[in-house]
Order: sequence, then structure tokens, then C-alpha cells
Amino acid sequence: MSEARVTASFPGFEALVAALRALRAAGIDRFAVYSPVPLHAVEHLLPRRGSPIRWYALAGGLAGCVGGFALCVTASGYYGLIVGGKPVASWIPFCVVAFELTVLVAGLVTMGAVFLHSRLYPRGVGSAYDPRFGVDAFGISVPCEEEARERVVSLLREAGAEEVRQWDVGSTLCPCNGARRG
Repeated sequence: MSEARVTASFPGFEALVAALRALRAAGIDRFAVYSPVPLHAVEHLLPRRGSPIRWYALAGGLAGCVGGFALCVTASGYYGLIVGGKPVASWIPFCVVAFELTVLVAGLVTMGAVFLHSRLYPRGVGSAYDPRFGVDAFGISVPCEEEARERVVSLLREAGAEEVRQWDVGSTLCPCNGARRG
């Protein structure tokens, strides 16, 4: 099964809202919306995706905690401390180091994940983006299976799309201007 992409442009806000409602009613929840202005009135219709940043923070915190305890236990065993009959690896004093490394590693990993997921690094414009979406038109781009392409196209046209473009995701030509992608 090959994946296709359908991109539609809308002349006004009402047509965009109608298309969003039609997509939601059809059970389609994977799409991107392009707009020249913020869309606070229709945020409830946009797809919700949980941020993966929290999982990076959790993994970084756990790795820092384990690393802090491992550092302390390894160091106390390596240097042969005289402990006067007490356990060499006692966890209570090691909690301070483990806590500090938990905060440090979780903070650094979270900062790296925010940089990675906010896409602040240089990148090209997506092939579904049309420069009109930043000026005077609204747009929706829907990735879909080849079998569902016609249904998506008809939904967008019925909602009032002025232009609907469709292409296979694997193709090398960008439908916006015919230039090669990549």
C-alpha cells in the first residue's frame, strides 16, 4: 500500500472550518492545517498530539538517577574507604549525588529534545506547503492511503476547496511548482 497526500487550499475561514468538520466526521485525524493567522476558534477541531518531550525528560531523569547511584557505588568500591563496619554502598548519602545527576541529565536531555522536536535546525519547506498559505489562503494537507484518496478529495471539494492537489508521497516532483524535491 502506497501513501498519498492530498492538499487543498481554501479562500476563506468558513470553508476551512467546514473542511475540518468534514474530516473529523469522516474519522480522519491525521492532517496538517496551514493558515496566515492564528486559528484559536477552531483549535478543538485540530489534531491533538501529545508532546514526546515528557518521555525524554523521564528517560533522562531515570538515566541520571541510575548513573548517580552507579557513580557513587563504583567510586566507594574502587577507593576502598574505611567505613568502620558500615556498608560500603549505603544509599542515604548517595541520594544527594543521584538527585543532582537526575536533575542535570533530565534537564540536558529535555533541552536537546525541545531543540530536536521544535525543528529549530535549518530545514526546507514541506512539499505540501504553498506560499499562499502564509498570505491570503488557508490550507489542509492530508496524508492518506491510496484507497482513501478519492474519498478525501471529495470531502475537501464538497467543503469548498478552491484547489485540490494530490500526489504520491514517494514521487520526486513537488505538486506546488513542479520542481524536484530533496
